[in-house]
Order: sequence, then structure tokens, then C-alpha cells
Amino acid sequence: MISDSTREKAKATKAYLEQKYATMKREREESRERRNVLEQQMEALRLTERKKEQYRHELRSQELQSMRHQRKRLAVGDFQPLAVIGRGAFGEVRLVRKRDSSEIFALKSLEKSAMVLKNQVGHVKAERDILASAAQDNDWLVTLHFSFQDDHRLYMVMEYLPGGDLMGLLMKEDTLNEATTRFYAAEMVLAIQSVHELGYIHRDMKPDNVLLDAHGHLKLTDLGLCKKMDSRVDLLPITQHVMNPETAAAAAKAGGESGNSVDASRSKPFCRYRQVAFSTVGTPDYIAPEVLAQKGYGKECDWWSMGVILYECLVGYPPFYADEPVQTCRKIINWKQSFGFPQEAVARLSPHCMSFVRGLICNAENRLGTRSIDEIKRHPWFNGVDWSTLRSIQAPHIPPGGGAQFDKVLNQLQVNEPDQGGPQYQELVRQITSNFDEFTEPCELPVPAPVQTSNMTQGSAAATMNGHFCDAARGMANGASSRDDSAGELPQAFGPDGKPLTFNKFIGYTYKRKPLVRMALHDGLFDDGGGNGAAVSSDPDAGSKSLDPVCPLATTTTVDTFVARPSIDAGDTIPCDKKDHL
Repeated sequence: MISDSTREKAKATKAYLEQKYATMKREREESRERRNVLEQQMEALRLTERKKEQYRHELRSQELQSMRHQRKRLAVGDFQPLAVIGRGAFGEVRLVRKRDSSEIFALKSLEKSAMVLKNQVGHVKAERDILASAAQDNDWLVTLHFSFQDDHRLYMVMEYLPGGDLMGLLMKEDTLNEATTRFYAAEMVLAIQSVHELGYIHRDMKPDNVLLDAHGHLKLTDLGLCKKMDSRVDLLPITQHVMNPETAAAAAKAGGESGNSVDASRSKPFCRYRQVAFSTVGTPDYIAPEVLAQKGYGKECDWWSMGVILYECLVGYPPFYADEPVQTCRKIINWKQSFGFPQEAVARLSPHCMSFVRGLICNAENRLGTRSIDEIKRHPWFNGVDWSTLRSIQAPHIPPGGGAQFDKVLNQLQVNEPDQGGPQYQELVRQITSNFDEFTEPCELPVPAPVQTSNMTQGSAAATMNGHFCDAARGMANGASSRDDSAGELPQAFGPDGKPLTFNKFIGYTYKRKPLVRMALHDGLFDDGGGNGAAVSSDPDAGSKSLDPVCPLATTTTVDTFVARPSIDAGDTIPCDKKDHL
């Protein structure tokens, strides 16, 4: 008789091996493609055979360097903690500095035991999977650079966006004007489209999950509720995530009770509600009615959520706001009776604007975006929007300390050592995190309880687990010697129901974004689109005069970018003055 534990381990191992060999196959294909591109371009340039062999040698060297980078295991001790920028029910997010490269990242840490106890294993895997599947040049999702684990915790190392989130902006501004809202609506459309094109439904669109970069452009984060679009999805898991079972049951049965539209007089009290909602996990304000009714749904539920976000930006509060979550759920289910714009908003908003929001907050079958993304982009409200250049134009809101100032502070954080910076370094950290809440209290993170182990008492087990949790959160360097990215087994622990907790559910969680292997040639010949290149003459006899080797630095959104630098003569590689950075 095969035990459930053995079945779980076999299932996790199978998934890990499938992922591992799929990655190996993809990397072989990518390497073959790079070689083919190199051969085609060299042939087009009519380079001499000697020069061709130099480029082939450089490409092979960079491929090997990339492989060595991939094999290096990471641990929490490889990062220096600078500040806490977020804290939630299962862990926290810190601003960190990678010790070997001085790059600045956001490190999200989650406690394994809490993930298992709260049935969040699937959610954390989903977030890791979608971020890992996103391309390096995806402008709309926060870039995941690494994920790894130790015996007690999961870690995700992501790009740091200093502009805070959309909820923070709304708390400061109360409302946004129509032009600003249209800009963020257009970027939100492209961001949600990128999630759908990866084959996922976001399912948790809300202002808290829309981050702003240093230049005021948005990216989506917190993708733990994303779901593969294999079929129509059962809604129960998401309703459980945002409210307790009693609230979910009441919402599902709320067909007969309707709520009234929120009038403009409630906008001022809602400012206080925002403060509470900002720190509370799981508000139902942005969930589509088909989700609450526990019917099957598709990607159209994301467009409903976007409509609610836009309404809040324009009016100052969500359209279904109520004092209690169950009342909010009733209003959402009875949206035909409870939804409407207050008179003061009608007086100042354009008909096209209100038409667009109404086109999102409606029945799923009639909702904009249900049939095609083009019906959203062609809406009259977006007349004049150039969808191909949104990311390159100036945003209407530049976060405090953003733009060129952010680049300057970031450079100083990378150049100077935290241990030697003292108050001046802390001031730099304060500047770069000024758009996030300040956490000054000591590390008191939640510990799953009660937890019992087979070889210690309940109290000592909780104390031990709390010690591991807080040590990792406070110092991070304590885990420097822990480089095990295996299953992460803990001593046998038992949950409240007396059943054993298993921690082998995270096999295959470890991930490294593969560094770019590229040729540094000019005129777009082997360019990656970022303008990193060295001029190469089409004259095959031009010799060394035609080569201008460069060494672009890795930015905060590119990890260890490797550049193939052609040699002047065979075996004579041009040194790079920034080689230590790579």
C-alpha cells in the first residue's frame, strides 16, 4: 500500500524532473538559435574565416560562463538587508543588496509551514511559474530574477520598483483626473493582456497589486492567484482567499438582497477605509460577480476588476463600497441595482469615460475584452492613444524621488558598502523607499500555531520555528551557509487537525533567470534592442579598426548580462574595465 506522503513526493519529483528537462531542452534550442544567427550575420558581413572563428570562440565562452552562473546556488546570506518595505500574513518584502554584484532587489520571503497550513502552496507556485515564464523584456510584469529556498522559507528575488503602488497614490491624491486615469487604464490594458497571452488569468487585480516604477509607469505584482486558462475555472478557491467561508456563503446566497449605490457624501469616510483596506488581506471590492456567485469564469473577470479600479481612481471610492465585506458582496452580485456614478462625477467626467467603465462593469457575456482585446483598444475613450509607445512617453505622475534622482541614489547604494555608510547610507535607503510604508518595529512575524513535532513539545517547536523565521528576516546573513535547494524537509510537524504537515511540496521551486548571451555589434546586427553594440565594418579586411568592444553594465532589471566581446587577434581577448561587475 503506497502512503499519501509517498504519492505526494512522487508527484512533486515528477513535476520537478519534467520542468528540469523541459528547461534543458529549451536552453539547447536557444543556444542553437544563437549559433545560427551568428553564422548568418557573419556570412552576410563576408568576414574572413579567422574572424568568424574568433566570434564562435567568444560565443562559446559566454555560453559556458552563463552555465556556470546557472549552477551557482543562492542562499539568503548572499543578500544584505537594507529595509522592510512590505509585510503580510505569510512573510515580508525587503529591499536588499546582492553581495557579489551590489545590485539592488526586492526580496520576498514566505514561511513554508504557513503556506502549507493555509493551503497557499498552489498560489506561491503559480506566482513563481508565471513570473519565470515571462520574458526578460516583459514591460508589464515585475521581473523575477531568482527564487530559492532553505529549510523553513521560500524566497523570491525581484526587481525593485521605487514608486510604491497605485493604492498609495490614491491615498495621497484621493482621486485622479480623467487624463491621468486614461493613461493608467491604457497601461493596465497592456499589462493584463500580457498575463492573458502567457495563458493565465490574474484573478486578483486591485490597486495594491499595481506597482509604479521610478518613471511612473506601472507593472503588475502579486500574481499568486493567477490561474492557467485551461478551461472555465471553479471560483471557490479565490472566494476563500478574500473572505472567510461564512462571508462567501452569505455572498453566494445574497441574490435577493440588494444594496444601494454609494453616494458622493461617503467619499470622505472612505479615505479612512482605504487606510484599513491597505493593510488588510483580501477585500472583495474588486471581485467580479461571477466569482462571488461561484460560477465558472474566464479572463473577463480581470476586466471587471480593472473597471472597478478605474471607477475608484475617478470617483474616490469603489462602486460597491460598504462597511462590511458581506454587504460589499451583496452589492456586487446585485450590481444592476447598486452600480452607478454619483452626480458630481457625472458632471465632470466625459461620456466616453463613463461608457468605458460601464462597458467593464457589466454582464460577463457583454463585457469589453471578453471577445477580443481590440474592442477595448478601439473604444472612443482611447482615441489618440499610441499603444506601441506607451512605455516610452512621460507618465503623468512621477513618484517623489523618481526619475533621474532614483538613478543617482541607486548608483550610490551600489557603489558604497552598507556597513561603512552609517547614517548617510541609511538616508539613501530612506530616500529610495520613501513611497512605501516605514516599518520600524522589531521582527514579530506570524508563526503557524499550534505546531507540534515528534521530538519536542508544542512550545519549544513554536519557539524554534519563530527563531528561524525572525533570524532569517532580521539578519539574513545567518543563512549564508545554507545552500540546500532541495525539498526543504522540517522535523515531522502536525497541524491543528493532528495530521502531519509535509514540506516536500516545494520541489522545483528554485529558479534563476538565465543571463543574456549576446554579441556586442553595432547597427543591430547582434544587438538585443538596447543599443549595446560595437561597430563592425562590412569590409572583411578592415581588421582591428572595425572593432569597438564595449561592456554594458547590468542594470537593476538585468542580472549579470554577458556580452561577447570580439578579439583583435585570435586568442587575444579585449579586457573590460567593468569585468568585476559581471
